[in-house]
Amino acid sequence: MTAGRTKNAILYTALAVAGLILLYPVFFGLLGSLSTVSEFYKTIILPIPHSPFRQFVANYQLIFKEETLLRALGVTVFKMAWGLIITVPVSVLNGFVFAKMRFPLKRTFFLVLMSSMMIPGPAMIIPNYIWMARFPLMGGNDLFGSGGTGFLNNPLMFILTGWVGVYNIFLCRQCFATLGNEMNEAAKIDGAGFLRTVFTIYMPLITPILAVMFLNTFVGCWNDYLGNLIYMPDARQWWTVGNAFVNIMAIFADSSGLTAPNHPAAFGVAFISMVPPIVAYACVQEQFTKGLAMGAVKG
Repeated sequence: MTAGRTKNAILYTALAVAGLILLYPVFFGLLGSLSTVSEFYKTIILPIPHSPFRQFVANYQLIFKEETLLRALGVTVFKMAWGLIITVPVSVLNGFVFAKMRFPLKRTFFLVLMSSMMIPGPAMIIPNYIWMARFPLMGGNDLFGSGGTGFLNNPLMFILTGWVGVYNIFLCRQCFATLGNEMNEAAKIDGAGFLRTVFTIYMPLITPILAVMFLNTFVGCWNDYLGNLIYMPDARQWWTVGNAFVNIMAIFADSSGLTAPNHPAAFGVAFISMVPPIVAYACVQEQFTKGLAMGAVKG
């Protein structure tokens, strides 16, 4: 008994120490964002703010004075909303078709669809760029995709791309596969059409999967940085918050000016950028974990 308690005490102590080491950068950034510039440069182990509330107001209000951030926030919200409006119905419909309907080569089509997930994302950057830049009859291009810029620097790209999420289709298909066909047959007897059967009978049963889609879409849009640099290099008014936060942090941390870099304000930007994803996950945490479990069932 004593040996077991000693072993557990050592284990818990080691885990606590490892947790503190991993959280050290978070504590450093949080205390740094509540410090003045002079207090920050006196740091040895952790910044020690003497007036944290006053500096909270001073450092964090600088962020919301940036018009580029507010505009980027609006663009991000629009991109998230449109992504959910398109991705959810497409994923639910495709998942239902692959799970409940019979048609020739269904398994082959599904395997081809799933095989696209095996291609690393970075390997598709150049092909996607070429495809968007040479899209026929867009951005001054002729019928053969020459002479213009296609969808580059065009906000229509947000609307016309990203409709199919293979991972979301897979989750929906796996979840629908676990549900019986009795409801589908009963809906047909009652005269319900295909769309009504899918969206009013089956879709409410996979709410946890919808939570997974929401969180993936939210985090993907919020953290998007490279996509704007590649496809919107000259249209900065359409950049999302990922680029806006990085640019604002670079301004505050710039050491080429006459004054010292404002690292506390830069840490404040970093913490502001962390809050929305954390809140989003906290709101759908229970449904998110259930959704992952539902989508993992073998079908």
